[in-house]
Amino acid sequence: MGHNAHKLEREAQALLAPFGLVAFGWFTTAEGKPALLLGNVGSSLWPAFSKSPFFEDEMPDPMNRWTESVVGEAASKLGAQARYPFGETVWPFQRWAKAATRMQQSPIGLLIHPKFGLWCAFRAVLVFDEAFAVPAPKEAAHPCNDCADKPCLKTCPVEAFAVGAYDVAACRTHISSSDGEICKTGGCRARLSCPVGRDNAYLEAQQAFHMAAFL
Repeated sequence: MGHNAHKLEREAQALLAPFGLVAFGWFTTAEGKPALLLGNVGSSLWPAFSKSPFFEDEMPDPMNRWTESVVGEAASKLGAQARYPFGETVWPFQRWAKAATRMQQSPIGLLIHPKFGLWCAFRAVLVFDEAFAVPAPKEAAHPCNDCADKPCLKTCPVEAFAVGAYDVAACRTHISSSDGEICKTGGCRARLSCPVGRDNAYLEAQQAFHMAAFL
C-alpha cells in the first residue's frame, strides 16, 4: 500500500470507528481520483446511530442524515469530498464496491462478502484530489459458487426472487400485510437464510428499522 493511502486509511478508521463505520478498500474514480469506500459490517453502526438525535427527531431519512453528519465531518478533517448512495446525484456505488472489494452479486442481487456475507452495507465514499497510488483489493473466491442449495432463492414466502429478478411489488405487499409480520419485524427471510457470515446479521431492531424505511 502506498504511504499516503495507508496513512489516510488509518486516519479515516480512527475518525469513524466510534460510529461503527469501517473502510472497505480503495479504488480510483472515473476522474482518476483516489477514493476510499466506507460502510458498516452487521450492526456495527447501530449503537451510535440509535443513540443519536437523528434517530429520535422524527424527521425523514434519519440514517442518511446521520451518515452525512458523521462522514462529512471526517471528510472535512481529511481534506476529502464525501459522496453518498443517496441524494440528488446518483453515484455508481455498486460498481465502486466491486472495484474496491472484488465482491460479486449473490443470487438475490445483493453483493456478498466472502467473510461478512450479505451483512455489510456501503454508506459513503471519500474522494481525494491529491494523486497517489491506491492498493488493489485482495482476490477472493465467490462464496455462492460453493453453495449448492441456494436457500436465498427458496426461502422468501412470496417467492420474490424465484424468477431471477427481485419482485419488489410482491415483497412490499407481503410485508405490509398481516402475513408479513415476521419479515417486517425480523428482516428479509431470503437474506437471513444465507449461511455466509450469518453471525453478522443485523440486530432485530435494525432489521425492523430498515423494513419500515423500505415500506
